[in-house]
Amino acid sequence: MVGVFAPLRLCGNVSYKNKNLIQTILLFAILPTLFGSATQTVMRGTAHVNGTSLYYETKGKGLPIVLISGGGILDRRGWDQQFETFSKHYRVIRYDVRGIGKSARPEGPFSHSEDLYALLTLLKVKRAHVLGLSVGGAIAIDFSIEHPEVVDRLILAAPGLSSDAKSDANMQGLTALAGLVKTNGIEHVIQLTLDTPFVLSKHNTAGREKVKQIYLDNKDIFESGLPLYVLWQPVNQPENELATIRAKVLVIRGDNDSPAYVVMTDKIHKAIPQATKVVIPGGTHFLHLEKPTEFDKAVLSFLRP
Repeated sequence: MVGVFAPLRLCGNVSYKNKNLIQTILLFAILPTLFGSATQTVMRGTAHVNGTSLYYETKGKGLPIVLISGGGILDRRGWDQQFETFSKHYRVIRYDVRGIGKSARPEGPFSHSEDLYALLTLLKVKRAHVLGLSVGGAIAIDFSIEHPEVVDRLILAAPGLSSDAKSDANMQGLTALAGLVKTNGIEHVIQLTLDTPFVLSKHNTAGREKVKQIYLDNKDIFESGLPLYVLWQPVNQPENELATIRAKVLVIRGDNDSPAYVVMTDKIHKAIPQATKVVIPGGTHFLHLEKPTEFDKAVLSFLRP
């Protein structure tokens, strides 16, 4: 503490009263350094697991909640608001799945759900809430079936199923999408995505800019043929095992999502024993970007003991 008030030696003819004032100001200025800042720190790291590297970030304290990136090729940044909001109540873990963002690109067959298990094992997480959007929801479902002991509560936002993601029709669509990027450019594909009515509303400028930037930053994924999907090898047939999920589940979607996802969401909700469904008015497929306040409120209400 000797050096804390060293600047007072430079005060010269400053009055005793003013010196006390300066001392008080300096003391409050260093309190965060001495006793820890009230602002929570974001911990960043790269997990070398399963023969790959997964970039992750954590923030907050308490029971962990894992955010799985999804929705086409949205990386962890799609969860920016949820990362901040949920960290006030939980230890939030968000990561880039293999093949996107700052995580390594796949070089052979792999399992997204096994990657997640390896990541949580490395982080010494024995039990957590798990939240996934779209294809992230499919990963979350697989993970819950394969490692039920780890999942406390499961939140599925506009979820799909891994078996559907690997269907012949979907694989053909991915091939066509990669070809479109090569012939017309990534900007053309971004515009097509944003012009799809159920993705994001036209007035959602912030959400659209975020999606655009994430897609631009992940341009190589399109150019290489989307290997995060093509090389993904789910280890089960989840549609046959949804009834085995014993965790409490929230299935959440927007009422402006595509008809296909409405059908899928209802199918998943009905097949899981302890599932609750919430439909958010005005919500699109990228629900957490379209209606973030309503989305966060629904999730936190579900997680409340």
